Amino acid sequence: MHDLGDSPSREFRRPRPIISPVPHAMNPILMDRPVVSPDGSRESVFLTPSSTTIEQKMPLITVTFAGVFLLGSFVSRRLGAPSPLVNLLTLGAFTLGSIPAFRSAWDTIRRYRLDIDTLMLLGAGLAAFVGSPFEGALLLFLFALSAALEEYSLKRTQAAIISLHNLVPTEAIVLDGEDQRRVTLRQVRVGDRVLVRPGDRVPLDGEVIEGESSVDEAAITGESLPVEKASGSAVFAGTANMQGRLVVRVSKLSADTTVARILKLVTEAKHKTARAQRLIDRIGPTYSVVVIFGSMAAGLGLHFLGGVAGREAAYRAIALLIVCSPCALAIATPVAYLSAIAAAARRGIVIKGGAYLETLAGVRAAVFDKTGTLTTGNVRLVRIRTHESINEDDALRAAAALETSSSHPLAGAVIAELKRRNLDAPQVSQLKSEAGHGISGTVAGAPVWIGRPRFARERVKENLRDSLAEQLDAQNSAGKAAAVLVMDGVPSLFEFEDVLRDTARDTVDRLRRNGLQRIEMFTGDNEGVASAIASQLALDGYRAELLPEEKLSEAESFRKEHGAIVMIGDGVNDAPTLATADVGIAIGSIGADVALEAADIVLMNDSIEGVAWLREHALRTTRIVRQNLALAIGVIIVLSGFALTGHIPLPLAVVGHEGSTVVVALNALRLLRHRD
Repeated sequence: MHDLGDSPSREFRRPRPIISPVPHAMNPILMDRPVVSPDGSRESVFLTPSSTTIEQKMPLITVTFAGVFLLGSFVSRRLGAPSPLVNLLTLGAFTLGSIPAFRSAWDTIRRYRLDIDTLMLLGAGLAAFVGSPFEGALLLFLFALSAALEEYSLKRTQAAIISLHNLVPTEAIVLDGEDQRRVTLRQVRVGDRVLVRPGDRVPLDGEVIEGESSVDEAAITGESLPVEKASGSAVFAGTANMQGRLVVRVSKLSADTTVARILKLVTEAKHKTARAQRLIDRIGPTYSVVVIFGSMAAGLGLHFLGGVAGREAAYRAIALLIVCSPCALAIATPVAYLSAIAAAARRGIVIKGGAYLETLAGVRAAVFDKTGTLTTGNVRLVRIRTHESINEDDALRAAAALETSSSHPLAGAVIAELKRRNLDAPQVSQLKSEAGHGISGTVAGAPVWIGRPRFARERVKENLRDSLAEQLDAQNSAGKAAAVLVMDGVPSLFEFEDVLRDTARDTVDRLRRNGLQRIEMFTGDNEGVASAIASQLALDGYRAELLPEEKLSEAESFRKEHGAIVMIGDGVNDAPTLATADVGIAIGSIGADVALEAADIVLMNDSIEGVAWLREHALRTTRIVRQNLALAIGVIIVLSGFALTGHIPLPLAVVGHEGSTVVVALNALRLLRHRD
């Protein structure tokens, strides 16, 4: 039996400093923190752990004592206490308040760079130098306090991702014959049988081989209703078993599970930042230098050219230095996009970076796949038209023999109809698949082929081609999908019907209301099916009978016509197009490795409404980012004017500067509530 005391603990190390214009408290979102995952391996995430050690609590302790000393200095001065006591309390507040900024500033100075911490230290030191030590201490205290509040804001945005990381248990119950062993996840191998008791969470991805139950997948997919599971059903790590006992055969190791890959993708999202954030990050160090020398020049100009007294000119220059520091500007974008990504994660939507939300808010054209996206993908075989020389059941059995190894939705419909008629598929030999065309083989000694109607003509006996053409014309006008089976040159026509999603029309309408000007559908189905679906959804256009490579080229053409585009597909067959589009959105892709790799945004549940929500979410995120940038820049401009004219005291300049930083962070947190 495994000793629970040996289970891996979660370890964190202090982040290494970075060269950035971002305040010290904001550094965790721009750097990696190694974390020990449930299987014991170290992985890099941008999560900030709960403060549990003295070292982690030290910034809060420091700012608290700095506040106590600052308050003591203020009260003592008001009460007329002796100057040595007032000076000692002020010095204590100044020293304690400078510690957080000094630690970060020293690391950047050693690299011959400047950041906001350096600006704050410089401003406080200059204030003390010109005889205003209390104002310098106040600046450092408020800077440290705003840093603590920003840290709190970050923890709020990271809560959804932290909860996702904590979903997976650290141990599994492995069945070895009749024996049960509790082991760590890294000791479990692919093919092992694990027991999932009622109330337990599934430890690893796998397939149910025994038992029946309902499983709550809401934490991963956002789906509110439990999903029924039985033998043959796929289950995913981190989902909760509701009531029944399940035995699961493991299909993926802990590092390869769906939840692990989601966590990794969301973690990597910080590297795919929006354009505004990249611009601020790029100009930040230069901006800091400009602020320092600009403030010095302003002070000298006020004194020598404006006739302002030396101490007053220095005082105004220090105020200008403080109000021009880009604290609020630096966090205006990253906190907003992290909050947006976290809010989406709670709905079971994986966004791989703020850049994709930014692009999604700006696109004006969209392309939908049909099968499995606008339709349910639950295709039914509704009719088989055979030549008089072929029995309908024989045609069905031959088709099933070829389709048994295919994952295409039409193949599933053929197999389902075979089972409904209680028939068995015969043996097939020389099986050959032609991507996008069809499947061929030999059944009962006769050559058999099934595939798209457009590729059937040359395989059919010449005297039967006109008859096949008439059948295809009738099927096409009826708006049904079709496949042609050719047995020894004799054709049979299989007609299929796909079901349109109930929410597809509402989704298209919501997208139009939110600014999409062109919405089209690309499909491999025939002209009649595509026309019928496009008409029902009032789409702006469609392109039918496309092979995978043709769909890709059509997407490129569509982009040239309409600019940046978003592509929405089921994430498997549409992987190349999803990867090529400016924003690729994969729907219903829980467990689909191809979708997780190819798409920029992945909807883990099978709900197309999420596409409309995403567009609205992207637009709202963009609005909040613009509000933050406008507020940050506006405060800098207004306070700079007051500072230069001497109409703002240094303490008020400090409060205005730090206050704008906190307001920007709180405004970004509103995105966490955007869930409807």
